[in-house]
Amino acid sequence: MMPDETVLVVDDSRENVKFLCQYVLEPRGYKTVVAHDGETGLNYALTGAVDLMLIDLKMPRLTGLEVLKVLKSKGHDIPTILMTFYGSEETAIQAFRLGAKDYLVKPFTVTEAAEAVERALTERRLRQEKERLEGGVVRINRQLAQRVRELDILSSIGKSVAQLVDVETVLNRVVEAASYITGAEEASLLLVDEASGELYLRAARGLGETFARGFRLKVEDSLAGQVVRTGKPIRIENVTTDQGIKIKTGYLVKSLLNVPLKAGKRVIGVLCVDNQVSNRVFGENDEKLLVALADYASLSIVNAQLFQELRRSRDEIQKWNQELEKRVAERTEELQRMQTQLVRAERLASVGQLAAGVAHEINNPLGIILGFSQGMLEQMPPDSAFIEPLRIVEQEALRCKRIIQNLLDFSRQSRPVMALTRVASVLDTTLDALGPQIALHHVEVVRAYDADIPEMWADAHQLRQVFTNIALNAIQAMRDGGCLTVSAAAQGDEVVISFRDTGIGIPEENLGRIFDPFFTTKEVGEGTGLGLSVSFFIVKQHQGTIDVESQVGKGACFTIHLPLRPSSLDTNGAGAAPATGKASA
Repeated sequence: MMPDETVLVVDDSRENVKFLCQYVLEPRGYKTVVAHDGETGLNYALTGAVDLMLIDLKMPRLTGLEVLKVLKSKGHDIPTILMTFYGSEETAIQAFRLGAKDYLVKPFTVTEAAEAVERALTERRLRQEKERLEGGVVRINRQLAQRVRELDILSSIGKSVAQLVDVETVLNRVVEAASYITGAEEASLLLVDEASGELYLRAARGLGETFARGFRLKVEDSLAGQVVRTGKPIRIENVTTDQGIKIKTGYLVKSLLNVPLKAGKRVIGVLCVDNQVSNRVFGENDEKLLVALADYASLSIVNAQLFQELRRSRDEIQKWNQELEKRVAERTEELQRMQTQLVRAERLASVGQLAAGVAHEINNPLGIILGFSQGMLEQMPPDSAFIEPLRIVEQEALRCKRIIQNLLDFSRQSRPVMALTRVASVLDTTLDALGPQIALHHVEVVRAYDADIPEMWADAHQLRQVFTNIALNAIQAMRDGGCLTVSAAAQGDEVVISFRDTGIGIPEENLGRIFDPFFTTKEVGEGTGLGLSVSFFIVKQHQGTIDVESQVGKGACFTIHLPLRPSSLDTNGAGAAPATGKASA
């Protein structure tokens, strides 16, 4: 075959065009040009460099014979092969008169089409060659040319298969190639199951779906198993009898060829082709071609398996890296949170010591001021001008006393006395006590407690103090009314309590300071800024955590996590929690 020869295929059947291009022309090195109607094909023939034209007889716009007539009238001598489903002697004669070199009746085989193409293109060369050479030499050259074409096809198939990395695609491409290069009706690829030692069907072409499903063969008593055991091909034909060759129980063929798939010295499977209907037998050349393909296939299968294993390992490593990064991030966040709590606890301790000293020093003179002001009020006449100033002094002194008492409570921060406690009962008691404040601010309270919260070890009195501080802050944040949702639920080995309000919210710059002692955004006289600090310390003493989320204008949510059974506290605050006890409310 001369290089760079271009074949024009004109056919309105896309399946036929695909068959000719992919299985007849392109594997043999021909360049192809395609047209799906007569007029387009004629234009290609008139304007393009076309060495051969395969054209269907019946097509839209112009028939094959009409195209030949136009070409002949314009003096274009292009070798042409006419294709038709409706062949007749009269049509053939007319086609040959118009310059056709050959005539193919559909359906035709790859061999028939390839031979027709070869005849049409090499007619002149063969005629000249025949004049110079004897028939024997011509026959040898033809055989050599056929072998070269086969090797070219095998090489192109092998390269295609070797470049694939997906096992499924490799296996299907191999059985397609096996069927194609040997002209077999059926092809299959069997792999050895390492666990059972059996051969199982991995890919097939031409086998019925019902037969292919669950196809397995024992290595000990099957022809394919013999290939595994010996590592050598098997080629059998039995076309002269009606018995056929048994591949599997109930499945007979007229000829077969099985070759081993080897990974090194180990046989990993068998590549099989057979003819169930056709009487065509497989020759030595078919065996050589299939063995060569099996070598390509074995290498490709191993490479594809290694590639997939490498990809799985890479995916696992990526997964591990992601998990490690996630755990590092979580641990870093936890350490940062613990560091913040530690700094806050140290700050609270320092402030507590200072508050205790200040409260002690101020408490005595404040008591004297309060005592004198109350005594003078009792002795003043009702119409005295000093009564109102003295009442103001008394009120402010009482307010100072309350502040001092808060400072003393803050400084003492005694350890909790643990007992079995029902959280829902403590919450109900707290909210009931805040009833007047709730009504005054027109706040709706939603109590969302889970029914199955187990009893927990806690100091009910201190928990009520925490809940009161948080709930009161939420109520005061909803000056024009709103909704306070109090929820409680058991999650694993802890209880989670949350207070969510619809108030004014907390600015982002204040979120990190709200648990600091004396920090408050309330008006002077409305709070000391110690409530949340005390609450934070109490929760910490219970081995829990308290967090806050807020958005200005949309409210805030305080979430408390408390263990059901703290690990190092008892009823005296100095040991493990007792195993039994009465629940506190």
